[in-house]
Amino acid sequence: MDVEGYNGGCHCDGTVQSGGEMDKEHQLNCFQDYSLEDSKNSITRENMKLSCGGNCTNCDPAFCSPDVMVKVTDEGDSVETSVDTCTTDNRQWNSLSLAGLPPELILVIFSYLDARFALSVLTGVCKLFHHLLSPESSWKTRFGKRWPQRDKREDYDYVTSWKRICVQHEDMDAFWQDPVASLDFYELKDQHFATVDTVHVMRGGELCISGSRDRSVGVWNLNALSVPDEAGYGKKSFKQALDGHKVGWVWCLSSDPTGAPRVCSGSWDSKIKLWDLQGRNVEMTTISTHKAAVLCMSWEQEMLISGSYDKSISLWDLRAGNIISRVKNHSRPVLCLSVDDKFIISGSEDKTLCVYDRRAAQVYKTVKLESPVFSLCHSSSCGYNYLRVGGREGRLHLLDTTADRFEEITPSIELDSKGKISAMCHYGGAVVACSTDKSIKVLEPSRVLSVIHSFDCHSGQVASVSSRGPVLASCFSELSIGIWRPKNLRPAPRI
Repeated sequence: MDVEGYNGGCHCDGTVQSGGEMDKEHQLNCFQDYSLEDSKNSITRENMKLSCGGNCTNCDPAFCSPDVMVKVTDEGDSVETSVDTCTTDNRQWNSLSLAGLPPELILVIFSYLDARFALSVLTGVCKLFHHLLSPESSWKTRFGKRWPQRDKREDYDYVTSWKRICVQHEDMDAFWQDPVASLDFYELKDQHFATVDTVHVMRGGELCISGSRDRSVGVWNLNALSVPDEAGYGKKSFKQALDGHKVGWVWCLSSDPTGAPRVCSGSWDSKIKLWDLQGRNVEMTTISTHKAAVLCMSWEQEMLISGSYDKSISLWDLRAGNIISRVKNHSRPVLCLSVDDKFIISGSEDKTLCVYDRRAAQVYKTVKLESPVFSLCHSSSCGYNYLRVGGREGRLHLLDTTADRFEEITPSIELDSKGKISAMCHYGGAVVACSTDKSIKVLEPSRVLSVIHSFDCHSGQVASVSSRGPVLASCFSELSIGIWRPKNLRPAPRI
């Protein structure tokens, strides 16, 4: 801005005295001319005076009229301007406010902002924003415009929350934008001398527990992992081996849902062992409630639910140390479990899915399928009313759980896989499914599943996947465990 040659088109010569209507009109004209001429410069006390040649005291912010309030801040004499109860002649000074825009335009502006930010921050700004962002219809429209290729009408009847789905899909897109560049892969090995059949991540991704056919339980400290290029990181991260199962393969694991360092292991020796990973006596207790191999477990509050090769499901009270009940709803071994506060859902080799009502203590529904049930994954946490059921030859069955219907959605989906879907879990907003054909596929969580990414790190059958927090773990027949973790979580190098 050329200060010496600038007159700004000002309509005064600096001689107008303060006070009166002439004074107000003069201030408005001077401020308007300066703002239009040089909007790139900050509005300061000095710049306000320069717009009138520096001789007009009426343009000093300290003498502004009530119609145009100019607030002088402490830092750098910068000012903020706002118009209050303007007259008709002065309405041209009204700045457009966001709340004054049409609701449709406000929602379009909000669609460019992060969904999590909109729900957690903008809804608390004012009542208008809260009313605009509260209806599910607003988020349904946002989803359709943001992801038209994913906007499947088939999903509409099975959506629990469009808000949750929008947040989940934004997180998923950001997480899986470039997994090769953003994720570190670690292979933990040289501790088990037989096939690793189960893996479990606990304590927010700090610990990984592995169970093997060498009858041992391995404990791995994932905080000890730095960069994948570091030599010997597997040995460095290995914490201890738990050797309580003397005669049976360790087949399943589950940890304390409260985050306490306790873990249960189930084995082909028909026993369940409870371990305290911080206590002096690591092995706390042994539970002998089944007559055959323990194949699956779920720890809910202080209750442990286990499924066995003996076709039964047991409910064990860990506080009292006694069995609560035992149910036998299948004609073949129980292979997998999914438990919440209302139902115990069990899958069996007899090609049935049994839904057991915990409150009524009776079978709620039995669903017959065309394949044995090897794995289960409930997606209500992702905003969909689906229960995913993993079968043989890459078959994935979907059950609608809306209003507790548990009805199969036909037809079932066939993944590009030749083996059985041995395990599934949620990770990075998506569904991760592993198979005995050595593949690990990352799937969109909607009804029409599409593969987002495939991990090709294993040359053996993948038996299990588990996730907690930012960590995904897998185990396979190569006697090792695979760990994926975002690169930005690498510990800072020691100086």
